[in-house]
Amino acid sequence: MDTSILLVEDNEKLRRLMKLTLEKEGYRIAEASDGKTARVLFEEETFDIVLSDILLPDTTGIKLMEEWKESSPGVCYILCTAYGDVEDAVNAMKLGAFDYLTKPIKADELKVVIERAVEWVRLNKENQYLKKVFADQRQLHGMAGASTAMKRVFDMVHKVASQPITVLLQGESGTGKSRCAQAIHLESDRKNRPYVEVNCAAIPDQLLESELFGFTKGAFTGATRAQKGKFEAADGGTLFLDEIAEISPGLQAKLLQVTQDKTFYPLGSNEQKKVDVRLIAATNRDLWEMVQEGTFREDLYYRLNIIGINIPSLRERAEDLPLLIDQLTEEVSREHNSNYELEAGLMKKLSAYSWPGNIRELYNAIARAAVLSEGTTLRFTDFPKEVREATEGGDGRGEAEPSEEQAGTELGDDYSLTNELQNYEQSAIEEALRQSLGNQAQAAELLGISRQSLLYKVRKYGLQGQSV
Repeated sequence: MDTSILLVEDNEKLRRLMKLTLEKEGYRIAEASDGKTARVLFEEETFDIVLSDILLPDTTGIKLMEEWKESSPGVCYILCTAYGDVEDAVNAMKLGAFDYLTKPIKADELKVVIERAVEWVRLNKENQYLKKVFADQRQLHGMAGASTAMKRVFDMVHKVASQPITVLLQGESGTGKSRCAQAIHLESDRKNRPYVEVNCAAIPDQLLESELFGFTKGAFTGATRAQKGKFEAADGGTLFLDEIAEISPGLQAKLLQVTQDKTFYPLGSNEQKKVDVRLIAATNRDLWEMVQEGTFREDLYYRLNIIGINIPSLRERAEDLPLLIDQLTEEVSREHNSNYELEAGLMKKLSAYSWPGNIRELYNAIARAAVLSEGTTLRFTDFPKEVREATEGGDGRGEAEPSEEQAGTELGDDYSLTNELQNYEQSAIEEALRQSLGNQAQAAELLGISRQSLLYKVRKYGLQGQSV
């Protein structure tokens, strides 16, 4: 590993000796005698390790670490101190330093500490790679899932994103159709162009036409100025029409025209407009059944349903619940500028409920618990009555509660992962436990996962009680 080290030491003789020792070991060294020079070097170059004296002419090594740690979490910090100031170094480790050296510094001791730091950097990079692999397998622009049903959705998103064809998203309310539409847009070559969303059910029918196609001044009473519609606003990008089944027959006819040739007339205008818009529609109703009933145009149905994607309900992807609960808890934590975690046993109880309102109901329940919580621990008693009543006497589905292995899918415990990835994961967890001296909360933070995820993984790999 080509390791770069920033050496910050105001004692020129000691700095030169340390540099010579480390360069002989093959490390690349940049040196600074004060904080000002160190800051310039840190800004201009990328370093794996910062080796700094605690006391510097214009600052301290601890202050430098605190300045850089948030923006450069992958850098390993080692501090040097005089023999009588060991307490300062110990405090620095509590703030995130990897290790410390006491002066006079012995060459052999310096080499050993740096070797350990290099191994930490290597494992940290592997951890980041693993986290990205896991995230890529289980998340797509806000959608999360490791189930077969969601993998099919992810596959379809990747396939259709590059094509400018119309897509129809179908699924129950609250299943995440809006997030799927955004994912299609963000995966496409239009991702840097406008993304416009319209909820057709939320706008009165008499206003929806002018909202979509715009109008000229004087087109109707109150039209004191011309206004562009959503189709023009989305030109070059994507227009998402949610609750498409709610539009009137008259508006269906006008929408048919724009899906056919990308042209339309604003209200009150004889000037035809042409736009380049990727159209995505969504509904929680059965459009084909509406066609059979005569309440939805058959030709428009075929125009919208060139590619259809069904977004499964949570009942159809129950194995994704732990992963979704973890993701939504993190979202609520960010919104509240906090760090919520679930009380013991709560993940299993929440995973046992059927969640008829799907992801929307799940999110609202977690947000409610966060508001009612006393501190940062989400308690079962803070969840809605229907959730508590359905799970206290059973699992909310009339079936046996999920096994520990099923609950373990919180981190997306995909058993199709290669042995190599699982070995990497186990090594990463072992190193995090060693660095945190067995403190599982700190180890989970190092790995970037929830404590519930770590507890499951510890049991899975037989690491209970391991601290070194």
